[in-house]
This record gives sequence, C-alpha cells and structure tokens, in this order.
Amino acid sequence: MLAGAGWIRYRFGEVSLEQIVMNLPGAEGGEGAGNEGLVVEAAFVCIGLPLVCLLFTAIVLLVRRKLIRRKPLEPSEPAARPVRRRWKVAVPAAAFVLALAILSLVAGVPQHVARLIDNRTFAEYYVRPQAAAPQSPKNLITIYLESMENTFGDKDIFGQNLLAELDEATAGWNQYGNVGEGLRQYQGGGWTMAGIVGTQCGIPLKSRLLLAGVNPNDLGEQVDSYLPGAECLGDILAENGYTNAFIGGAQTRFAGKDTFLKGHGYQSVKGLGYWEANGADAADISIWGLSDVQLFEYARKSATELRDAGTPFNLTILTLDTHEPAGVYPSCVTGDQIPMATAIKCSMRAVSGFLEYLRGQGFYEDTVIVVMGDHLKATSEGGDFKNELDSIPDRAIVYRVWSPDPVAFSRSNADQLSVFPTTLDLLGFGLEDGRAGLGISFVGDYDLANTALRLPEQEYRELLDSPSSELYREFWKAEV
Repeated sequence: MLAGAGWIRYRFGEVSLEQIVMNLPGAEGGEGAGNEGLVVEAAFVCIGLPLVCLLFTAIVLLVRRKLIRRKPLEPSEPAARPVRRRWKVAVPAAAFVLALAILSLVAGVPQHVARLIDNRTFAEYYVRPQAAAPQSPKNLITIYLESMENTFGDKDIFGQNLLAELDEATAGWNQYGNVGEGLRQYQGGGWTMAGIVGTQCGIPLKSRLLLAGVNPNDLGEQVDSYLPGAECLGDILAENGYTNAFIGGAQTRFAGKDTFLKGHGYQSVKGLGYWEANGADAADISIWGLSDVQLFEYARKSATELRDAGTPFNLTILTLDTHEPAGVYPSCVTGDQIPMATAIKCSMRAVSGFLEYLRGQGFYEDTVIVVMGDHLKATSEGGDFKNELDSIPDRAIVYRVWSPDPVAFSRSNADQLSVFPTTLDLLGFGLEDGRAGLGISFVGDYDLANTALRLPEQEYRELLDSPSSELYREFWKAEV
C-alpha cells in the first residue's frame, strides 16, 4: 500500500478518486491503460518490490530461527511472553492501518467521502443550453494542447519562451489571460477527460460509479454511453447540420474518450489504433501514442476533406507529446537538456505549421479556431518543471481564439466550464443570458447575478465538489 501511494504521487502528483476510477479499464466504457509501460512499472513497484522485501524478511526469520540458539529462559521471561505476543499483533496491525490511511489520502478517498455526505448541489445553477442556430454557420477547429499553460511562455522562469512558435503563429489573435488572469482549471478539472467534458458540456466530470445510490455491482462493467443525459457541444452542432470529427494521437478507447465523443455527436473518432492500421511509422509512436508532428500532418488532410464536403464542420484535435513522460522523437531536435522542454517546443512547432497551413488555405475566412490547453500541467515528483510550476500562485491554461468576426473578452477570469457557452457564442449560436451548463460566455457582456460565478471563490469550489447526485443520475441515466 505504501509502494502504491508513493508511485501514484511520484507519477501523477495530486489526484482525485474520480480521476483514478475513470482511468481504470471498465469504468465509463474505457479500455486499456493509455500507456502500457505504466502497467509494468506499477506492477514492479507496487507488487514486485514489496514481494521481494517480504521474501527477504521471511528468509531472514527462517535462518534466525534455525541458526540462532535461544538462551535459557530466565525466571521472568514467561511473564513477558504475553506482552511480546501482543506487540507481535499490534505492530503489524498499526502498520497496516497507517499504510491504508496513507494510500487512502493519496487516492483522495477521505475527500470523496466528505463530498458524498455533503447535501449541496449545483442543480439550481445548471442551465440546459437553449441555442439558436446562426444563419451563416462558421466552421470550428479546436486544438486541445496536452497540459499546456501560459506559464511556459515566461522567460524568467524557464530561461526561454517555450511557447515562442505558438506566439508567432497566433499573433493578432485574441489571447485570454495575462499575469494573474485567464482561463482557470475548475476544481477537479486537472486531467484530459475532465478538461474535455468541462469545456464541451459545462459540467464537472463525476463518475457514475461514485454516485450515492448507484449499484456497486456496476463497477467494472462496460457502458455503451457516457453522460447520455448531458447536452454537450457535439450534440448541438450535430443537430444543426455540422459534421463532428475528432483526431488524437492516443488510444481513443482509453478512459472512455471514444464512448463520450461518439455518444455526443461525433461521427468520426480517430486515434492511435487508426493510425497504426493505416501505416504510421513506428519512429513516430511513443509509449503514449502518435507524435504531434505526424498528427498535424493528418490534421491537414482531415481539415481539407471536411471543408471539401461542403457542410459546416467541427474538427477537434488533441495533442499528446507534452504528457509526462515527454514525447521526444528523431523528427524534432531542439538541443534542450530537459525532455519536456523539447516536447513543448516541438509540439508548438507542429501546431504553428498547422495554423500556417490553415491560413494559407483560406480557413481563416470562415472558421473559428480555438487553441487551448486541456488542463494545467500536473506537478508530480517524477515530472519535469515541478519546482518551477509550484512556485507560481496564479497559473492559467492557454486559450487563444481566431474568429472571422471581432472578439472581445468581457471578463478577465473564467474557468473551463465557461468555455462551452463561449464556443457557442463564437459560432454565432444565440444563448439566453450567455449560459450553458454551469458556465457563462466570456465573449459577451452577460449579467452574472444569481449564477454560481457570483459565489465567493471557496464556496464555488466546494459547490463544484458537491456530489449533486440527483443531477448526475440524470446525466448518467442511472437508476438507484
């Protein structure tokens, strides 16, 4: 248990129980481990090493019993035997309880139990989007940058601007956030599926397996739908004649990504399995998946095919190389000693090349392009730049927009949950009061009165943590 707790903290930093459950095979329709190397590592560290220690201890005890002659019993020794027996039980029991407590804390179990007994719900603040379709629909291209935040552009922290090529490619765009401002990570939104659901559905991601009242026998069963009761971006766009397509470098079945996307309006979902079946070079594949350089080569073709089809489209792209451990390939060399620095610069170069392609092919004339991080970078003990990032109190996720129409941000701070209504606003979908899910568009001048965003910061965070069980049973269409 101690080995498991140490491994989780070393590899992933601070995590929630939802994050652990929803990344396990079987939860919410997910399959595989995303990185099979982590399975081997976890088995070695969490099972193999403790077993070796146990075997070594057993051998020492056996040798001691056989080879060390016991002294003749002193008259007082019989009375001491019951005390020694009690210690032989008490010490292992105490060690077990302590180890279990540490593992539970690292896995977020006490925090989750505290949420489950919380009676609060944000149901009163949730708004199902009432979107009026625009007369002249614009296309949408969304690029999710894995773990990418504005901090990486700070020369004072990293000695160089790691986002320099992205900055150059997005010069003249609307960039959200300066120092102490920008797109925030919502409470619990620090991993990929939570970021995608938050920005496309306007709600925190909560597992159906952790809802109070849901049958625990469902644990491990495959599900064929992912938040079927929630209305998300892909649903609205599909209802209004859009073709929704997703491409990413990782396995799409991991953590139920394909189940979510296909269940919410995406007609095409392509990931590592598709690229491997269609001849991807092994040199372009890391332990996580396809390199960003090669992914954006495919993205060029996908964007062109979607536009040539003659109907409005939504292309969603998810990068991969900046996930720990960093993806470094022979196709991109920067001379940096830290792998993550190389991965960031090479990924930004690939994004920059794709954006220049879009500009050259006339996509800027009728397409909204959103470049944003899926979440902040995790600061785990085994990851790069932990000390640098931990020293920054106000970190913000990358968020940049190109639109054929003028764009003006109406407030200096928002979190991932407000991206959903903002995207609809950018596309010209009329929203009542700019609201969708728990978010409010930050490209329109909307009144925040009587919304969750008007709550004090700590109260807002606690509200997002609340189980809101009735609402999520509706989202998951789960029966008690």
